[in-house]
Amino acid sequence: MKNICLLFVFTICIMACQKPKQVENIIVIGGGLIGSSTAWELSKCGQEVLLIEQQDSVYTFGSSLGEARISRSLGPKNDMFSYLQQTSVRETQGLIDYLNKDTKVQTHQMEDIYTTSPVTYIYDKAQLKEVEILLDGQTDKYEYAPNSKKAFEIFGMSIPNSSVVIREYKEYSGTLNPEVLISKLHQGIRKKGNRIRYNEKVTILKKGNGIYEIEITNSKTGETEKLFSKNVVAAAGPFNGNLVRDIAPYFESLIRPKRLFLAFFKINRDTYESLTKEQQNRFHEFYPVAYMDSEIFYSMIEKYDDQGMPIIKVGGHFLRTDINDLNSVWQKELSLQEIKWSKENTINYLGSLSLPITENDLEFYSGYSCVYSMTKTEIPYVTNVLHDSVIDPNFVLAGGMSGIGAKGSLTYGLIAANLLLNKKDTSAIYNKTMKALGSDRLLKDLSALNFIE
Repeated sequence: MKNICLLFVFTICIMACQKPKQVENIIVIGGGLIGSSTAWELSKCGQEVLLIEQQDSVYTFGSSLGEARISRSLGPKNDMFSYLQQTSVRETQGLIDYLNKDTKVQTHQMEDIYTTSPVTYIYDKAQLKEVEILLDGQTDKYEYAPNSKKAFEIFGMSIPNSSVVIREYKEYSGTLNPEVLISKLHQGIRKKGNRIRYNEKVTILKKGNGIYEIEITNSKTGETEKLFSKNVVAAAGPFNGNLVRDIAPYFESLIRPKRLFLAFFKINRDTYESLTKEQQNRFHEFYPVAYMDSEIFYSMIEKYDDQGMPIIKVGGHFLRTDINDLNSVWQKELSLQEIKWSKENTINYLGSLSLPITENDLEFYSGYSCVYSMTKTEIPYVTNVLHDSVIDPNFVLAGGMSGIGAKGSLTYGLIAANLLLNKKDTSAIYNKTMKALGSDRLLKDLSALNFIE
């Protein structure tokens, strides 16, 4: 009996000395644009947030890699994507204001992130109905050339008779810099007193007894650790499906990653310097551009090299291929055919601007593989997950951005934060957006896949 009592006392002492597990309030998985935007919006609301990112603070792969994405506002009446872009611009301004707060020198500017430039859209005349809907009651400033003659008169562009041109003029339409925006979001998150952990890959994510258990592995040390959280936001881009397989396995069917290629070109320096000042200005003023055809050739100025030479970024929005291994796809080199397609489309566009630049003047600078997180409808999800048709209020997934995440990133983050905090917005466009992105849409998609009755 004495031994039993001693054992009991010993057990109680051991339990009393054990450190109770810490339960985080909110963990956001994924430190790219969408995850960082969500963590910032939650931080802004006074929430305690831990942001986890599998890469270092400087990206080497992923959808948020790079220095330029098209930022465009132009859309038809009550257009969801116009709303996403414009709201994101306002939210970004709020971030800039906060970072500059209580400082004598305004060290952060919107121009660090946005490069305002006319956005050029080229449509085929077979798309005239789409163009009419786009321009009907349009409030954003634009110019329209309905035929080749007008395109030459207004823009000095030489286009086929089968094409029409629209140019959008709006502050903060042009391009935005994902790398700089992520950096400022992280600064804002830290300034609010919250934490970011880099080089931490989530290897297990599951739920038990109302708490989420998250196992992470440090990519540098190999050490593993278990975290616990009351709430989780999954914003891991193309990794979302595998990440939430034990929480919401259906997302592996709803979001299917696809590979795209991005090619970068530099004009031969002698050729560029031989251009007149007017021609050089014309070159800059007519980027970014999007051909709204079946492939959607898009191009923009990514950055400038050490000698001030512009680097042109080229991609094809619908030129998507399957992925064999998501972890290694980022290292896949461009094929000769992909480089050729990019160069030919670039030369054709520069030719339409009457710029004397030939294929020999255009040097391949670099290229890499990009990954889109695809949904069947091309519309992303920002939604609570569902268990047996029941909404889980403590878990939000943001994914399936399909190349349209950057321009509206802070709005996606705002919506994700509102879902987690059960905050409402009564505006019609907000609720239209929620219907398109949220649990109502998810229920329909799951029903179509026979995941639910």
